[in-house]
Order: sequence, then C-alpha cells, then structure tokens
Amino acid sequence: MQMELESLTKHTHLSLGLSYRLPDTFFKIVNFTPILRFVHNQAVAKTSEFDSELKHNNTQHKKYIFHYFIYYTCEILKKYNKKYKPVIFFDTTNELNLSYRSFLDVFSKKFPVIILQEACTFSSFKKRVKCDGYREEVCVVLTRKLKKNQSKSFYFNKLQYFCKKYELTFLDKTYFNDIRNKLSLL
Repeated sequence: MQMELESLTKHTHLSLGLSYRLPDTFFKIVNFTPILRFVHNQAVAKTSEFDSELKHNNTQHKKYIFHYFIYYTCEILKKYNKKYKPVIFFDTTNELNLSYRSFLDVFSKKFPVIILQEACTFSSFKKRVKCDGYREEVCVVLTRKLKKNQSKSFYFNKLQYFCKKYELTFLDKTYFNDIRNKLSLL
C-alpha cells in the first residue's frame, strides 16, 4: 500500500496539482478528486474479483470502500501536514465525487478534518482565490471550521467501534496513537 500511496502523490502532485497553499494563511488545500479516483479504482479492482460492478449499498463493498477511503485520506492528510493545516477540497460538480459524498460525510463526522466543498474544479478554485475578497472569505470559513474542530471533544473509542463494524484492521491502536501524537489531521 505504501508504494501505491507514493505513486499517487507523485503522479497527482506533478501533473494535477494535488495541493495548494492558500496565500497569507496556514492552510494547505488538498485536491480530493484524484484521491477519490484512486480509491474508486482500488475498490473496483478489489470487488471485481467476486462481483461485476461496485455497489455502494452492498455491505462487503462498503467495507472495501471505507478501507481504501479512510486509509488513503489519512495518509494524504498526514503527508501534507508538515507546516500547514491540511484542508480537503471536495468538488461538488464532479460526478464521481458526488457518488462518494456519503462516505465523505461519515468520514467528516468520525475524524477531525476540515472539508471545503465547492461547486468548481480545483484549478477554478485556485484562480478564484487570487481575488483578495474571495481568499479572505475562504480563510474566515476555514478558520471557523478549524476552531470548531479544535473545540470539539474527539473520542478515538467511537472511531474504534466504527472500525470494528467495518473490519478496518489497519486502524488499530498504534495507528490512532500515531495520529493523536502527531496531531496528524488537525
């Protein structure tokens, strides 16, 4: 899995622009569309072993989707959390993204992450942010979301219950301690 993650970050970083630092802020916006495309391809490959198509309401398929979705999202957010606060950019005009919106909603309730949902592509967003007024508005929204996340109590035991339900074995106590110790997502 580590090799796949490196190929994802290299490929998307060079050709698609996976991240963008919001000027004059401490936020790093991470384009989620290539990550979702990668997660989708992984889930389709895994489910094609025993089914003809990926069904989001199938229990077994959900387990695979959650596994890839959470693993790669956490790893990408940890990778981009060096000096800046990572923010997931979710393009609501992309059809594939919309099919995974329910998984993103579950993820956002379980993990302390900041998600920015916009009805434009990542490249359009980067162009819009060049306008000082729009950039200030986005900065205020993101700062409010960050403060809200920091003021909420986050309990890893609820997340561990969720992981047991979907058999997410990689999310063990060691992984949670790593996230907690490094404050990887916030």
